[in-house]
Amino acid sequence: MAHTVHFEDLPTSSRSPSAASHRYSETAQILKSKPMKWARILQRARRGDAATTAYQIRKGILAAFRPAGSFEAKSRTKDGNYYVYARYVGPKESAPRVNGSPDGGDA
Repeated sequence: MAHTVHFEDLPTSSRSPSAASHRYSETAQILKSKPMKWARILQRARRGDAATTAYQIRKGILAAFRPAGSFEAKSRTKDGNYYVYARYVGPKESAPRVNGSPDGGDA
């Protein structure tokens, strides 16, 4: 059975950005103002929560810290408290694409 495909412009989204999308935008801007300087940005209740937040920053899962790799983040324990430290390092250069594949092969 053949499928019918219609090419058309993507309709605009009716969703408004969530508060979570912009929750850390001020923090990200402050870090960008002092590139390569580590700052303690958050305190978490549990070690795992601090580690997860640091991971989300590094991977760009949290929108304010995109593109992925623009920020470094680490979790640390100090005096029995769990903190997230981060710094802005700038956007990472992506690998050149040859033939549409990141590794140069024929995808």
